[in-house]
Amino acid sequence: MDTRAARYFKWLLFWQQQGRCCYCGEHVVLTYRPYDAARPYAATLEHLLRRADGGTGHPSNLAMACKHCNNARGGRDWLSYASWRRNEF
Repeated sequence: MDTRAARYFKWLLFWQQQGRCCYCGEHVVLTYRPYDAARPYAATLEHLLRRADGGTGHPSNLAMACKHCNNARGGRDWLSYASWRRNEF
């Protein structure tokens, strides 16, 4: 569901993160067209502390990630996953 609040936070995070994914650092595309939103480089809202682990939808728990990283993260914590995606290990 793409609500007005979700669109606002995507735009805000896109600006704050200079259009880059919080995990891999690659540029993302901010779009609301369904065709483009399914692409791996589309911007998505990411819960840093997963909801399954007690995370909330509070703005301090949100970041912008590319669809590929968001889908591939799984159950890993966000900081370890970001380090792994950036080859820091």
